[in-house]
Amino acid sequence: MNAELTLYDYWRIVNRRKWVALLIFAATVFSTLFYTRLQPTVYRSQARINIKPPASYSRITGSVAEEFDPWSVVATELQVITSSEISERAAARLGLPSGAKSAAEIAGSYKVERLTDSNLIAISAFNSDPVRAADIAAAVIAAYRDFDLEQKSRQARKTLADISARKDEVEDSLRALERQKQNFVEKNPKTGLGAALANQLADLEIKKKQLLEKYTPNHPEALSLQQRIELTESKLEEIPAQEVALARIGRELRIQEELYTTLNKQHEEAKLGVSSMVSFVSVVKRPMPESAPISPNRRLNLIVGAALGLFMSVVVVFLLENLDVSISTIEDIENFMKLPVLGIIPNILSEKNLDNWLTQMFRKERYTVEAFRSVLIVNKRYASGVIESYHTLRTNIMSNLNAKESISLVISSAGAAEGKTLTAVNFALASAHSGLKTLLIDADLRRPAINQIFGTRKEPGLTDVLSGKADWRETALENADFIMGGLDFDQLMRFSGIENLKILNCGTQPENVVDVLDGANWRELMEELKNEFDVIVLDAPPVLLFVDAVIIARHASNGVVLVYKAGKIARGALKRASDQITTANARMLGVVLNGVRASEMGPQYGYYYKDYKNYAHR
Repeated sequence: MNAELTLYDYWRIVNRRKWVALLIFAATVFSTLFYTRLQPTVYRSQARINIKPPASYSRITGSVAEEFDPWSVVATELQVITSSEISERAAARLGLPSGAKSAAEIAGSYKVERLTDSNLIAISAFNSDPVRAADIAAAVIAAYRDFDLEQKSRQARKTLADISARKDEVEDSLRALERQKQNFVEKNPKTGLGAALANQLADLEIKKKQLLEKYTPNHPEALSLQQRIELTESKLEEIPAQEVALARIGRELRIQEELYTTLNKQHEEAKLGVSSMVSFVSVVKRPMPESAPISPNRRLNLIVGAALGLFMSVVVVFLLENLDVSISTIEDIENFMKLPVLGIIPNILSEKNLDNWLTQMFRKERYTVEAFRSVLIVNKRYASGVIESYHTLRTNIMSNLNAKESISLVISSAGAAEGKTLTAVNFALASAHSGLKTLLIDADLRRPAINQIFGTRKEPGLTDVLSGKADWRETALENADFIMGGLDFDQLMRFSGIENLKILNCGTQPENVVDVLDGANWRELMEELKNEFDVIVLDAPPVLLFVDAVIIARHASNGVVLVYKAGKIARGALKRASDQITTANARMLGVVLNGVRASEMGPQYGYYYKDYKNYAHR
């Protein structure tokens, strides 16, 4: 691959292996659909609950509502809802047999989550039956509410018991203090003056405070009141210790009375809380059966499958491109081989042709004779674009050779099944079509095919001429022989210039081909042929398989043209074939890129080829 690729190059790479890409894409999408079909249908039923104590309950002294923290409580309750206790209770409500299996089944069929920064909890139940999913969600909510109410009731009863016990303790202490006061008064009958003075002093202090709000401390009434306060304080200092003790008992008695009053109030509120206990859980959204399943999501799976298929097909295509060591473009050949591309032969086989498709699929070495004849340019459908490509090839070869007289040309290939014979035959036909006297020689003694294509005799031929057993003038076949052969008569008669073409078949196949070719008097034969013909085309065996082409190129040609089928063999094989020719002191003219689709020819080449093709049908 080139270091720098254009958008067209990327498109060409994908288009070259479009069937592979389509196969991978279709397989991925089909697998996704099949997987989706195997997945069980799952319905979801959603409900929402709110965890918050009622406003009326929050006024009850000693209730948990006094210390309710929504942030910590909600987090705790999420764990409670997903606990085995709730699962077992929900299973019992649904009529399932008791046990860990039923609880686990229910636990796996629902999930809970807290809605952001709120007291709301969402409960989602899942089942293949939408009604069953709603029933599971409802059973979980009911089980949780019952459990919550039980816990709150148990806590309220415990609070009531604690308050009752504390109330009894304070009541006993209050009674003890009253008995202690009564006994102290009986033993000290003269006590009580201190209490009276203390009360009097308190009243004076209150009056002083009220008076100073109106007058200054130097006001006569304020000064008189201050004197009375000082007199009362002096009297209190003279009171004996018994009075102090009595005052202490009275103070403790008042404290216990106030505590008892408070506890009595709390006791009544706690009794009210137990009798009117309600759950902190309220249902905001009840669970309802949903009509559409949440799983499998066929649309999403199809989108994901299509995206994955597209990605995998592109990855595989470019992976194959990187693993492909063949050549498909003109630029690749010229950059790698340092040889000119003499011509581009388009893929004239229809992509819809079954024989061509099978050939490409299974890499068949040869087409059938019928298939071969169907792609000769004598067919009317190839009267423009394809013939023009061979005319371009001939012009490029002439320019490369700088030839003003007759030329002999060896057409070969690096390996088998690259289209050398088809190129040689069609090149000869195109040369004859342009008015040039052309001789086509079947020099492929290993696997001769030209006689089969034209339906003519194989013997005598080239080997017989080289061995001196026959004269080429008597051996060469012309249009009368073609007409008697297997080609369509009407097509031959409509093909202009067929009279300019003669064919020399391979002849008798010898036991030692190399000896026959290497020992022949090629120079004398070629001089005679060049006096009679403008163009001599020799179809030679593949260079890397046999040495025949190298021998013929060295002795009997002005140059060699290698036919390379796009994407057929490794580029290294083409390079080795070219090196063998040049090493044998034969002239390497260039490469013919065969079997190129219009899409592979590049935008500049493909455009013109399509113009040729379209113009022929106007």
